[in-house]
Amino acid sequence: MPTVTTHLKAPDGTQVAIAKFEFNNGYATVTIETTANGVLAPGFHGVHIHKVGKCEPNSVAPNGGAPGDFLSAGGHFQVPGHATEPASGDLTSLQVRKDGSGTLVTTTDAFAMEDLLTGQKTAIIIHADADNFANIPAERYNQTNGTPGPDETTKSTGDAGKRVACGVIGAG
Repeated sequence: MPTVTTHLKAPDGTQVAIAKFEFNNGYATVTIETTANGVLAPGFHGVHIHKVGKCEPNSVAPNGGAPGDFLSAGGHFQVPGHATEPASGDLTSLQVRKDGSGTLVTTTDAFAMEDLLTGQKTAIIIHADADNFANIPAERYNQTNGTPGPDETTKSTGDAGKRVACGVIGAG
């Protein structure tokens, strides 16, 4: 079974987690094991595959803007031909325990190994906050302009907050 392992690090280079991608029968099984070193706060953290294989602290997004940690990894990954939500790179949230450790095992058929490793490659990112998966009921919430439901920022980020750990997929 083809496998890709990735080390996720904090902006200061501290190892935060190891992600393993196993590909079999058209599915990817993604396993993330965190390191109990105090980098990740207890609670849920959004996890996404991002479209550029770069993990640069204090960097600028490919389309410009203010700098921030791991912004060079771009937005959420989409396989060619897929443009709807959920994004191809949307993964299940990671729950971190009080001691900073956590394990996530999730499966997806949204991408193949080749999708992650070709072109600019891709990166896996753990965010500071929980991902709401753009689950914003239109009957209860409005955008700042008054339109019901989630705005484009919520749809594209899951409101998961800052990027706290990053690993280039396929870089080891």
